[in-house]
Amino acid sequence: MRVSELAEASGVTVATIKYYLREGLLHPGTKVTPRLTDYDASHVRRLRTIRLLREVGGVPVERLRAAALAADVNLPTPHDVLAVVADALAPDPPPPGPDRAAMRSMADDLIAAAGWTGVRTGAKDRDNLAAAFERLVALGMPLSGDPTPYVHAVDAVARADIEALDAGHGRGALVEQMVAGQVLFAEVLVVLRRLAEEHYSAQRFGHEDADPTGP
Repeated sequence: MRVSELAEASGVTVATIKYYLREGLLHPGTKVTPRLTDYDASHVRRLRTIRLLREVGGVPVERLRAAALAADVNLPTPHDVLAVVADALAPDPPPPGPDRAAMRSMADDLIAAAGWTGVRTGAKDRDNLAAAFERLVALGMPLSGDPTPYVHAVDAVARADIEALDAGHGRGALVEQMVAGQVLFAEVLVVLRRLAEEHYSAQRFGHEDADPTGP
């Protein structure tokens, strides 16, 4: 397909496609003539992935490259590809405060207690979890609550996400699935949580004689 057809198929403007080509975010097409280049389904897939990252995930350009190009890196296993995508999607942890070391230890303990032995020691989200704990402490929020329900819920979702991946169509398709799972469905999870909390709030507090201090 020509670049105009690629733009129509992907929903990305011709000017933006040319920018991605210049920046190396999109792999070159096949030269048919000096003035005509042919593009295929792999280009459509890459552009869909970039759109998800930019428009839904809000991933800045400096991390966009690593996520979009994960399929092109010669990595030994699909798990290694997922690790690259995960670090690209994760924001850089904020500068550490005085409690970061203790919060990192707490984050590591939580990950270990969940049985997530496959999480890399240097995964960015270990420090992001520690930073989230640190912010809660700074705001005077207790960390003494039982996180088990959250861990169990996330564990079930993550297991379903990984089991649903289809690695039989190449690394490009796999990266697109990973990005969709981590970016698009993350938004779905947030919305579902709000809906579920509204439901249970109605059950607990939705009548006039509800006791807000009760169980």
